[in-house]
Amino acid sequence: MRITERDIRLTRDIALSHVMSRDQACELYFSSVTRTNTRLRELGNLGMVKSLTTPFFAQKLYCVGPNAGEVLGERIGALTAARTGSPRFIQHALCVTNVRLALGKRGMKAWRFEPQLRCIFEFANRRVEVRPDGMGVFESGAILIEADLGHVTPSRFREKLLGFHQFVTSGEYQRRWGFPTFTLLVTTTGKRRASTLAGLAPEHCAFRYEVKTMESLGIKEIGAWS
Repeated sequence: MRITERDIRLTRDIALSHVMSRDQACELYFSSVTRTNTRLRELGNLGMVKSLTTPFFAQKLYCVGPNAGEVLGERIGALTAARTGSPRFIQHALCVTNVRLALGKRGMKAWRFEPQLRCIFEFANRRVEVRPDGMGVFESGAILIEADLGHVTPSRFREKLLGFHQFVTSGEYQRRWGFPTFTLLVTTTGKRRASTLAGLAPEHCAFRYEVKTMESLGIKEIGAWS
């Protein structure tokens, strides 16, 4: 079997996405479910990807296999180290990819993954970390993504928002990513949760802040897992 450029891109994509469903791979890279199943099976036989067994999802899920390192490279390999396979982690990773797919239908030009976006900087003599779930690049600028499944307390979520605010006001955001500011799009589970999160933005917020339910954006929800 010859490894194609698409195979390499798919394997790297699965690595950076943490995990990907069959249907997600199909929508991103293939034209039919049959072709998707065949190619993923072939890549599995080569050890490039491997399927995950979980009682919480109806179709096969895929992560990188033991032989993926030869196409990932050191940089992506390092970014994808120290993974967890907990149901909640898998649920969240699948949700982020569904947000990505929805944005792709709305004119997104490029996508950056969470492992590529993690930034640590100093602000007011404090160490601050920002770690968005993803970034969609549009003609008009950047949209940072937070895919919320209701697991984070409001106080902890407000801390996240303050970190993003400091990221802009310190100049670190523009220095690192080249845009003067951004929109932070939070996708969440329902109207009540959206209302709660919408009220948490810092005063005089340095970025545009939007909270939407996944349903309102046409994003498929993964469901509640244990």
